[in-house]
Amino acid sequence: MLAILRSHPKAVDLGLTVLIGLSTVVSADDPEGFEWWMTSLVALASLLIRHRNPTITFATGAVVSLLHLAMGNDLRPVDGVALIGLFSVAAWGSRRLSLALLAAGLLVAGAWSFHSSETNSRTPAPIPPRIIIIDPLAPPDLDADHRQVQDWGGFAGIGLSLAVAWLAGLNTRQRRIRLSVLEQRAADLERERDTQAALAVAAERGRISRELHDVVAHALSVVVLQAQGAQAELDRRPERSREALDAIVGTGRTALSEIRRLLGALGQDTPDWEPQPGAERLPRLAADIRAAGTPVEFLVEGEPRPLPSTVDLAAYRIVQESLTNVLKHAGPDASVTIVMRYEPGALEIEVSDDGNATEPPSGVGHGLEGMRERVNVLGGTFDAGPRPDRGFAVRASLPS
Repeated sequence: MLAILRSHPKAVDLGLTVLIGLSTVVSADDPEGFEWWMTSLVALASLLIRHRNPTITFATGAVVSLLHLAMGNDLRPVDGVALIGLFSVAAWGSRRLSLALLAAGLLVAGAWSFHSSETNSRTPAPIPPRIIIIDPLAPPDLDADHRQVQDWGGFAGIGLSLAVAWLAGLNTRQRRIRLSVLEQRAADLERERDTQAALAVAAERGRISRELHDVVAHALSVVVLQAQGAQAELDRRPERSREALDAIVGTGRTALSEIRRLLGALGQDTPDWEPQPGAERLPRLAADIRAAGTPVEFLVEGEPRPLPSTVDLAAYRIVQESLTNVLKHAGPDASVTIVMRYEPGALEIEVSDDGNATEPPSGVGHGLEGMRERVNVLGGTFDAGPRPDRGFAVRASLPS
């Protein structure tokens, strides 16, 4: 309801004008005179610009009320226009201006009441033509004093009305400011929520992109190596070629399963609820590379223990990407050593080979950069580079 009123200020002013006008007509028992009605119409018309210039509404209402009092009329509902104007200035105008108008209104009301009381007290009393014996039991003539008290009582009522209108306007102003602050805060929180959601989606898509890169690159490297071996043994030992083809089928199925799971996280396919790979699958990964023709030694130092899911997946992907780089860049005669070292509070991973010590090409989110980013996100350390004698080594330390 309040929102509708705030969105249609002109309709509110028109309705208020009509309401006060009807109340004034109903309360006017006797004809008040042409001048009284004309000034009342001017006061009512000033209500139509209350939101645009409330100061004019207050000034017009105050002048009209003084004119009505000067005409000897009682105050009517139309004389409340000054109070509405003061309320509007306090609610939507300058706070200092509203305080100045309140002070001016109180000063004018006090001056008028003082003038009225002085005029009443100076009314000449008739000179008695004879000596009057004062009866001490007779009540004194309190008419003048009564009129004075009544005038000052009117000032107190007018002053109280002005103060209440001003305080109501200030309260409305404070409520509007608080509502504006709350709306701005809600809008900021909504924008922040949308930004955080967008960042989370971007981070998740980046993670899935790295996962896809690792899965596809490793699977294709193994498939190419197995196909080359099958081609070489096709004429001499067909059974070895058959084994290589079976390994290609197994590698392809495993890669397809992981790709289906990752795409399912993006809503592009039905998700496969197969658990994410972890350190427990590293021996199988080493066996696949060994079956492809590259000697792999897998060593575990320390007491194995359950790892956090993020560390577990990162360990698998780091070893997988390192083996993929060996297949791509170390040469056909290279051998690989994988060391998983369980230290207190950390998991040390080292993948080294004795092949050609060439730097694999790196890119943002792929290869060595992808492994480094995984480790940095988990708060670990990463190092990769050629070995002093021969080959290449990848070392990572993951907090666990």
